[in-house]
Amino acid sequence: MSKQKRKNKLKKVVMFIICAFSIFLSTFSIFSTYQLHQTASMIYNHPYTVSNESRAMRSRLLDMKSFLLNIVAEPSWEIDNVQQLLNGRYNMQYNAIEIITNQYLGPSEDTIQLLNAMNDLKNTQNDSLPLILPMTKEETALYVEQNIYPKYDAVDAALTKIIAFADQKIKGLEKHSANTATTAILSSLLLTIFLPAYFLFAFWRERKNIREIQYREHLFDILSSNVDEVFLIYNKEHAELEYVSNNCQRVLGIKERSIFKETDSLLNLIINEDKTDFMEFIKPTGTTSSKSVEFRMKNPSGQVRWILAQSFPQISQDKIVRYIVSLSDRTEKIIKEQALKDALINAQNANAAKQNFLSRMSHEIRTPMNAIIGMTTIAGAYIEDRKRVEDCLEKIGYSSKHLMTLINDVLDMSKIDEGKMTIAHEIFNLESVAESITSIIYPQAAEKGITFSMPLIDLTDTILIGDSLRLNQILINLLSNAIKFTPPGGSIRMEIRQIQKKNGRIRLRFTVSDTGIGMSEEFVKRIFLPFEQENTSASNQFGGTGLGMSICKNLVTLMDGTISVNSELEKGSTFKVELDFDTAESKEEKSSYNHRVLEALKVLVADDDRDCCIHTTLLLENLGIKSKWVMTGAECVDEVLSAHKVGEEYDVCLIDWKMPDMDGIEVTRRVREFVGPNTTIIIITAYDWSSIEQKAREAGANAFLSKPIFASTLYNTLLTVTGIERAIKNNKDNQPNPVLNGLNVLLAEDNELNREIAVELLKMTGMKIDCVSDGKEAVERFTTNGDDYDIILMDVQMPYMNGYQATEAIRKSGHPKAKTIPIIAMTADAFHEDMVKAGEAGMNGHLAKPIDSEQLYKMIESSVSAKS
Repeated sequence: MSKQKRKNKLKKVVMFIICAFSIFLSTFSIFSTYQLHQTASMIYNHPYTVSNESRAMRSRLLDMKSFLLNIVAEPSWEIDNVQQLLNGRYNMQYNAIEIITNQYLGPSEDTIQLLNAMNDLKNTQNDSLPLILPMTKEETALYVEQNIYPKYDAVDAALTKIIAFADQKIKGLEKHSANTATTAILSSLLLTIFLPAYFLFAFWRERKNIREIQYREHLFDILSSNVDEVFLIYNKEHAELEYVSNNCQRVLGIKERSIFKETDSLLNLIINEDKTDFMEFIKPTGTTSSKSVEFRMKNPSGQVRWILAQSFPQISQDKIVRYIVSLSDRTEKIIKEQALKDALINAQNANAAKQNFLSRMSHEIRTPMNAIIGMTTIAGAYIEDRKRVEDCLEKIGYSSKHLMTLINDVLDMSKIDEGKMTIAHEIFNLESVAESITSIIYPQAAEKGITFSMPLIDLTDTILIGDSLRLNQILINLLSNAIKFTPPGGSIRMEIRQIQKKNGRIRLRFTVSDTGIGMSEEFVKRIFLPFEQENTSASNQFGGTGLGMSICKNLVTLMDGTISVNSELEKGSTFKVELDFDTAESKEEKSSYNHRVLEALKVLVADDDRDCCIHTTLLLENLGIKSKWVMTGAECVDEVLSAHKVGEEYDVCLIDWKMPDMDGIEVTRRVREFVGPNTTIIIITAYDWSSIEQKAREAGANAFLSKPIFASTLYNTLLTVTGIERAIKNNKDNQPNPVLNGLNVLLAEDNELNREIAVELLKMTGMKIDCVSDGKEAVERFTTNGDDYDIILMDVQMPYMNGYQATEAIRKSGHPKAKTIPIIAMTADAFHEDMVKAGEAGMNGHLAKPIDSEQLYKMIESSVSAKS
């Protein structure tokens, strides 16, 4: 055997040995790797899962315990809400127990103990909830500590045992895994040492070519990975894809192998409307120029993306051999372009809305101004005609209030936009609010021929704590809109319903419904936006600034309430406002009710409105009066006659004026015919009764009562008409205010007309006024005669020294009353920052012009009383 042959034979033997040894070591490494995989899977699937789930259970257990503490701290929870929240947490716990039971490698008794402890906790807690919710905070805490916390501890103990076993199991498996890894590493090292060096030379020979290929592929991978374009290479001769860039999934949401496996996978994701264009794009045309198409596709996650496809042919020997296709995602760019278009449209719409608003404001302001100027001219021309002058003054007053409402709407909107609107928290009487609204809305509705009603339902409390002015503003706004958009012959109803009373708070629902022109579904969605009206024709026909509904929405939100609207074109609209108020007991009101003097009465209520009947009888029962109600005039006559025959006559009949079968006057006439004058009859009406008073009294009516009916008016009316006791009436409004009468006022006002108005308003209450025309003179007058004054009314914009400077000078003057005398700003500066400036200057209050006399008197009275 030649030397070369021996070398070849030895080479083959060595190669065989090396290959066999390599196979052995490789097999051993694979086996070791498999063992590592099995160990890791066991750690993850069993003890690791058990440990994580157990710790998650413990965390949720602490959360449930904290929730229980919240119930103890805040005993106002409803049992249904508590049980619903707890059941959700228990479901999560039982799901975790099921996972732990399936994966736990320890004794089954441990998981059984955990399940039993959890069942025990759930049963104990569910049984305890009805007991602890009515308890006091201290009783609840003691009960929970004695009866429920031990159940939590039992669950926690079971979890601790399971976690300890799982953690111990993890440590054992980790140790086994480490040993296996060490063995595998040693085997790999041994394999590395004994791998045949024979292959090194072959590797070296191919190294250059491989490096060049890898480098080119690396560059292409970098390119495709860092751009948002997917590249495809299609071999036309073999009709197959040769290449898909590795960013395919990132850009298109499709894996590369999916496109290789099924070329239609991309086509299936294209929106149907765009498939025709895409098919035209991929159709071979023979042209050597590039082409492109834009289409939409829905990726596997459901997102619609805009894709730009471009095709570039590769030409060899005057024929196309391949197509290079790029797919780029243009979604973000299109979204940005659309956003810019939308922003431009919104800006144009906002500008148009503001222009329309300014146009409407100009019209709305000029209308009352025209009335004021015109009526002033007419009054001057007919100065000797008292009735004509009174009519002009009445219209001037109405127009002035309308103008003031417009200005206040703009100011309110400004405050809301700046976040400076504040809500008062003061005691008020809901009766006064309702009466005020009725006095404003009823004449407007009557003048237009619209029926207006205000039923009260389940209302037990009328002395409340909140912001009555803002409540009045909300309701007047809604009712004014209802009148504006309801044609003659229609009806408007404002229902006040008490829907909840709890812990000294009540929730009232104010429902304003009309039979007007209604609104479209599209406009309902934007009705609460500022400057919005249905359309230009509505603005031209009905007027308005488009701010009212936006102000209502913001005021309701500031009062922590809700407002909703339901409307249909040509069928009317319904607005619902829900607000919470604290209740306040009125000692004066309680002392005025002497139930004993009325408890012997027997009263019959007749009204076709079921809610009104129920509400009136509820008020009568609260006064200790026996009552019954019927819903028709005929039933009323029959009931009175039946009671008369058996000698159990009704002392008083409350009869609605308008009932469908028989009006209240006819019912009164028939009652008088059957039972004579012994029964007192009171006519109930939602309208001004002056037009029916004479006929009603001729028929036998004793008195009249306006809707809505409140406890105080009902009580006083019954006292008056029955002659049992003289009604308690509050005549304070007709008498000089004892606090204001005789007060000495220093008035600083540079405008002669404003000064004259203020003087006359102050004189009406018996106050004495000393006037100055600028801030400097006010300081000098106070420094000289300060002891003579009880209060200072200070204009802000004055010559020589403005109101702020004058106030600061007075406060620093050293006069004995300098620090204590009340100073109130009376100014046309009505923004929030103006109120802040007044306070910083040392003023005690701020009144915006034009001056409301009631607000002026109230602020003077409160300022003087606070000083006292």
